[in-house]
Amino acid sequence: MNNLSIEELYKKNAYSIEKNGYGNSIFIIKDIFPGKISKQNKELFITHIISVIEESLEISRKNNETTVYVHIYLNSCTFKNFSLSFTKKMISTLSNRFEDTLEMMYIYSESVLFSNIWNLAKHFIEDDTRSKIKQIKN
Repeated sequence: MNNLSIEELYKKNAYSIEKNGYGNSIFIIKDIFPGKISKQNKELFITHIISVIEESLEISRKNNETTVYVHIYLNSCTFKNFSLSFTKKMISTLSNRFEDTLEMMYIYSESVLFSNIWNLAKHFIEDDTRSKIKQIKN
């Protein structure tokens, strides 16, 4: 995890930007390893993700929009970056808290990792949300 504190790592890899009048949440996963961090730090990560999405929603609201774009970068990720139980908890938490706020989610991946994860995770995501998720191969 290099020399950054866990909070600095999360802030560096999960943040909001404005683009085309919408809030965009950016999540870079390559340095995040849910299976190797404590329960407390997993909770801290979820709290940070919620904060990033709330910030994106605020950006959108300032531009009279009610939804956000989410960009997840899985480049250079391995299965060490993935935890099924953590992913299920994250999906459940975000779905309950941010109902009807997703404009579109783009998942950037250079490997088959996302396809494997997607085949597991998609079963925990509602159909209307699932239709807003697109994989971008790069």
